[in-house]
Amino acid sequence: MSKTILIAGKNLPDGADFIEGAETKMRNVAATASKGAKPASSPNTSAFEWTRTSPVNARSFVLGAETEFGKIDEAVLYFDESWYAAKYNLLTPQECSESVDEMILGYQYLALEILSRYEKKYSMSSGIEEKTPAPKLAFLLKASASEFEANKNGALRALVPMASGPFVASAAAAFQSFAENIAAIYGSREYVTVLLAKGDLNNDAAKRDRSLGEWICSYMDEVDNQKNKLTLKQSLNWIKPGSRGPGFSLFR
Repeated sequence: MSKTILIAGKNLPDGADFIEGAETKMRNVAATASKGAKPASSPNTSAFEWTRTSPVNARSFVLGAETEFGKIDEAVLYFDESWYAAKYNLLTPQECSESVDEMILGYQYLALEILSRYEKKYSMSSGIEEKTPAPKLAFLLKASASEFEANKNGALRALVPMASGPFVASAAAAFQSFAENIAAIYGSREYVTVLLAKGDLNNDAAKRDRSLGEWICSYMDEVDNQKNKLTLKQSLNWIKPGSRGPGFSLFR
């Protein structure tokens, strides 16, 4: 039986390779798209416009995905630092405001909506008797080099198309901190499994979006195959892309 995954962060059409990776792992995909973007061409993928400044839009996205596919088994919030670095490289008040909306506010609104929906549908008080794996919320950070890091180590600048400026670098740090603290609060709750995954410039599995999409889905499949739900301690560890499932004790 195929699963339904909600993927947000790297909008279509730029996120097409990541989505193709998820599709190879038998996923139906609800994906975010920029306003006016070309609809997804795959029969297994539906595109939803994501207005990141709106909590109402976050709710309509989640409910729309459920209506389209009947359920949401997994959600991946994907922060690709190098992708954002190419979009936000000016130091202006307007870009400051826009980048906060795009790279911080949107993820937080959507994460809270996903968690709220999981609680309503899958908590002990929801009335569901069938024993099924807890749905998953994964925070995936594809880290790059900041201007600070590239100036300290010139070799890094040759590895990235554009180093992250102040807005992008600080947003990546905010994404990481938000993810860690969501895991700390929700990691022990029965109705959701929280996963943290982070790859950097030296991680081969994180270099191509397609392979990254395949890996995160394979990892979540292995989590579902475990006898017991992940512990809070496991949820608090950042996993390196390419790692095997928790049963292999390869948490980093």
